[in-house]
Amino acid sequence: MMTRISVAAMAASALLLSACATQPARQTPVLVQTPPRVVVVADPQLTDLLAYQSALRLMTPSELAKAQADLAKAEHAPQNTIRRAMLHAAVRGTGDLARAQALLEPLLTATGKDAQLLAPLAQLLSSQYAELRRQEDSIDKLNAQLRDAQRRIDLLNEKLEALKNIERSLSVRPAAGAPK
Repeated sequence: MMTRISVAAMAASALLLSACATQPARQTPVLVQTPPRVVVVADPQLTDLLAYQSALRLMTPSELAKAQADLAKAEHAPQNTIRRAMLHAAVRGTGDLARAQALLEPLLTATGKDAQLLAPLAQLLSSQYAELRRQEDSIDKLNAQLRDAQRRIDLLNEKLEALKNIERSLSVRPAAGAPK
């Protein structure tokens, strides 16, 4: 991304400042500032990577497998490393988010034109994957608690059924001394 300030705005500000400087000291100079203009230049690599991530969400498991096979043959450029990480996160098997984060780690501190350009995206993806891992860990803990609660319920149901069987057997037996 790049920020550009219009030359006309800078010239207008300079003229205003010089006009204020020539005024007598009794007047308070007023600085009128024009808002800076921000120009966002889209990098084709970043645009391509973001489009790739969007496309991954729509892929079937077989298409994801094909994409993995294609990337395995691709060169080891930083943008392909990010694609590999995105694929691991899209597949979402056991440990895939951890592998995705591990792939991104070297890009966070890498030097070079491509790496510096892609480092913010790698940082963003890495933090998203870390948050997803925390959420998955929380879900796993909740599922374990749910399974434990279900086992306790099953155990209590077995005890209840045993008590009902005892109650039935007592109600079926004739009382002592009662005629048959």
